[in-house]
Amino acid sequence: MNNKSRYRFVIFANVILVRSCVGLIWASAGPLLPLIIQEFELSRSTASWFASIAPLTIAVISLPVNIVVGRFGLKKMFAVGAFFQAMGILSFFADSFIAILLLRMCFAVGNCIIIPVATAITAEWFSSRELPILNGIGMSFVNLGNGVAFAITVPLATWLSWNAPVYIYGAVALVWAICWCIIGKEKKKEPELVSPDPSVFVDRRPDLGLKKILTNKTALLLTLSVTVSWAMGNAIGSWLPDYYFSVFGIPLSQASSIMTFSTVGGTISCITGGILSTRIGKRRPFIIISGLFTGLSALFAVLFNIPALIYVAVTLFGVFGAIHVSSLFTIPMEIPEMSMRSGMIVIAMMQVGGNLGNFISPLVTGAIVDATGSYLTAFITFIVLSLGLLAAGILMPETGPAGSKPDTPSVTASI
Repeated sequence: MNNKSRYRFVIFANVILVRSCVGLIWASAGPLLPLIIQEFELSRSTASWFASIAPLTIAVISLPVNIVVGRFGLKKMFAVGAFFQAMGILSFFADSFIAILLLRMCFAVGNCIIIPVATAITAEWFSSRELPILNGIGMSFVNLGNGVAFAITVPLATWLSWNAPVYIYGAVALVWAICWCIIGKEKKKEPELVSPDPSVFVDRRPDLGLKKILTNKTALLLTLSVTVSWAMGNAIGSWLPDYYFSVFGIPLSQASSIMTFSTVGGTISCITGGILSTRIGKRRPFIIISGLFTGLSALFAVLFNIPALIYVAVTLFGVFGAIHVSSLFTIPMEIPEMSMRSGMIVIAMMQVGGNLGNFISPLVTGAIVDATGSYLTAFITFIVLSLGLLAAGILMPETGPAGSKPDTPSVTASI
């Protein structure tokens, strides 16, 4: 099956539908936290484990899991990840906070497999020039899942039960997992050394040892980028609905739905960032822009109880927080001195760092609120730390075609 096959779009459609469930299930934590606090009579610091257990799990197992992906094949591993992601369907039978946390951990196992494998599947079926746009589309569906979760989680929980969103979202994920088992395919490797399509090249870059990957400058800066930006994003995403509810007096359903504006802005921004990155041929400018303006938007979103300003700031938070994502997940596949298989390990590194940030930030935020009664101290701390994204963007070498040397080996469409 050659690179022009229309079937690759069927593959990509299924991949992005599975990825949309990542956003759907992940973002439901924020709206559910106040309900979990009431249901199990928990403190905020204890309840925040519901938001933090997933990133902790991902941070712990991402590297070992993705090191062995190549032994089992992309299709099989993606299916495993998709089914783990759907484990929330069992929450119908869960009657304790510990049981809910265990199911959240299963979702996290699926997540740590799905994200890098989805990127590799896309790179396998499409040319390097198409990757930024396709990565942008893929991440836009994650944002779309976020938006749906923010919009309907509280109404579903109010109408049915507090855990209804968990098992309903798990059921949706199960449907797409089954679809992948039916239609998913491995792309057959081309026997030719050079593809007849001039836009597609054989990847002659070497598979590097783990030590060389872990100490690569670009890999380390990418890891720093996601660590600080995801820490701020999860602190805001997990606690902003409760902040608006308890501090600004906004009804919980409205406070949760405000975050939908962030995901709408992020969805559009993901695709726009991918298109612009492809046309300009550069990645770093989008990381720098995001590092400069995302934290500033978050600051306005938490400082002023002015409805119009809140909606604008939350929307811009989504726009600037997502405009760099396509570039961020394209760079590992473009690093000149390592193959795409090595690039998958870089994405796993990013997941480890990013999810350590995701893990720490809700816990720290909840603990600070319990200790001081103030959200602002925690929010501002993570906003300041997010400037590390700006620093990484400035220090990172450009890997896009407009910044690469002419003789740099090109990325292939197959692994």
